[in-house]
Amino acid sequence: MKYHKYLFKDYSLKIIQALEKVDQNAVDELFNQIDKIIGTNSNIFLLGNGGSQANAHHIAGDFIKTFSIVGLKLKISCLADNVCHLTAASNDLSYEDSYAILVNNIIDKDDFIIYLSGSGNSLNLVKCARKALNANIKQAAIVGFTGGALKEIVDFPVHVNFDDMEISEDIQLSIFHYIKQRLMDKYSALFNEVDLTKYRKRTTEDLIS
Repeated sequence: MKYHKYLFKDYSLKIIQALEKVDQNAVDELFNQIDKIIGTNSNIFLLGNGGSQANAHHIAGDFIKTFSIVGLKLKISCLADNVCHLTAASNDLSYEDSYAILVNNIIDKDDFIIYLSGSGNSLNLVKCARKALNANIKQAAIVGFTGGALKEIVDFPVHVNFDDMEISEDIQLSIFHYIKQRLMDKYSALFNEVDLTKYRKRTTEDLIS
């Protein structure tokens, strides 16, 4: 039996194919919703499971640091970062309800929920989305595969129809890195005033700093 060597180029081609499926208009809508929240008291809550949850954790931290250094108020967080809540709620109620119980409590009507999901069918996300829909809370989702239930529930779906979980998670980060850079470009005057000497030394000057 011949072993087929799976090259990195094969994987990179799949990423390119998936990226070409990203709808610019859908991403524009997500960008606009995030931009509207800058400078307000509304929160952006990122929710996911597994690798998508890890992406949510990274995105929240990245956005907090990036926009705080130029004095832009953007309240963004990842609710699953509190392991005590997640495990206690799962133990006392069910994992399926661990996010939904936060709607109308931690998550208020002026907040914005963004779901990161490969399938769009994870029950804990779907139950939260259904409850938030009834509470008139704005919601978005970045989903792969067929888009699942989340695609039909949220106000701003970004659906990348590609049947691959790892690629779906790559796309989540790519979209948010794009949104971050686009926001940095929009507020470039503020970033130009900030002393980022340490960052430049590590990157463009190739120095240890």
